[in-house]
Amino acid sequence: MYDFCIIGGGAVGCAVARELTRYKASVVVAEAALDVGTGASGANSGIVHSGYDPLPGTLMAKYNVRGADMFRTYAAALQVPYKRTGSLTVATTREEAARLPELLARGEKNGVKGLKIVSAEEAHALEPLLADSVVSALFAPTAAIVDPFDLVFALRENAQANGAEFRLGFAVRAAERDNGITLISESGDRIKAVRIINCAGNNGGDVARILGDLIYLRHRAGEYLMFDKLPFVRMPVFGMPSERGKGVLVAPTTDGNFFVGPTSVECSRDGRVMRRESFAELLAAAGKTVKGLPADKRITSFAGVRALSQTGDFVIGPGRTDPNVFHVIGIGSPGLTSVPAIAMSVARRFGLEPRKDFSPARRHIRTFADRTNAEKNALIASDKRYGNVVCMCNCVTEAEVVEAIARGARTVDGVKKRVHAGMGRCQGGMCETRIIDILSRELGIPRSSGLKAVPGSNICTEGAL
Repeated sequence: MYDFCIIGGGAVGCAVARELTRYKASVVVAEAALDVGTGASGANSGIVHSGYDPLPGTLMAKYNVRGADMFRTYAAALQVPYKRTGSLTVATTREEAARLPELLARGEKNGVKGLKIVSAEEAHALEPLLADSVVSALFAPTAAIVDPFDLVFALRENAQANGAEFRLGFAVRAAERDNGITLISESGDRIKAVRIINCAGNNGGDVARILGDLIYLRHRAGEYLMFDKLPFVRMPVFGMPSERGKGVLVAPTTDGNFFVGPTSVECSRDGRVMRRESFAELLAAAGKTVKGLPADKRITSFAGVRALSQTGDFVIGPGRTDPNVFHVIGIGSPGLTSVPAIAMSVARRFGLEPRKDFSPARRHIRTFADRTNAEKNALIASDKRYGNVVCMCNCVTEAEVVEAIARGARTVDGVKKRVHAGMGRCQGGMCETRIIDILSRELGIPRSSGLKAVPGSNICTEGAL
């Protein structure tokens, strides 16, 4: 029997698992999918929000600001790509400009440092590609960007290195109580633990009810347009927020691309489909805040679903019917920013004895493309697979793909999100079958068993060349 079973292997679940391994406790994570980070964490903006938007006094405000303050050292320890860029929230009318002092005051009340309202001239100096219609803006110097996919994988790897176990493909369908809590999966597998921590993301409401608590979540889809690698905005550019969220933004990624999004559309838990009208909506929204958007450089689009509580705030606390159940759900935006602070707070609630041998460090997969020629030659000399480029767009080598598989990738998307093979201009058109070949070889499976992401998403069929 484990001391803790965490349900859900997204950013929150993996972070809580890692934080619990700082203490003398046995930890297991039950994740329904074949990999971690496939739900809300798998379609994330990667923005570390400064914290001016949440209402003062909410859990969102508390953990947003604390998490943003922690993120630089958090990402450094885990070797996750992170860049402090600052952000601009722009006003394009006098009416919008009149709302900026309210956002400034809210941010200052939340404890955000360095916020200031800047003129149109100052805003354009910070971000030359702002639309000419921008009349003023709120500058937040503590905002940043991070690789959201690598963050989840790093958290899992570090948690495992410190003793946590991960049970993938374990979809919780029932729970029994008998000197502990036994979770039962769809296939009949069992996990028994003293305490259960519900970090099940979009499925958090269903899991809460299985565990005896009537918690219902609502779901919102966010649609995105991703653009090729080219110089564009220097920092995230937001329009004015509304009751539906922070609105559509234009932002760079740590990998050199930039994106427009997300929308905010009420949906079902599984509503990850781009609407036909979303393309025009996103381009129109971006056109209000930036100029010269190269619409012809769009390389892909995608949608993600985030779960929100009925109150609009995070749900973090013990269950009502069982003190050994703890819920960490309804973690919509700014959830990713809040992850370090939420995980630390949750782990400290149980009065556990610290370990002396906990290691916070994790080594990132060595990236070939960013090396000097001398470093590349040295890598090839050490392992000839570095000389075999699999993904031409992002210059990802066979050695990197093999390492991604050795470190947990079991699908094409698992490789893609770990080393960015297939994230470039052709979106896997040139490298997807080569990745299938490597997955087949390394895992000892037929090519026809190679999956894009989930069971049933086979890319090749029997007899395929």
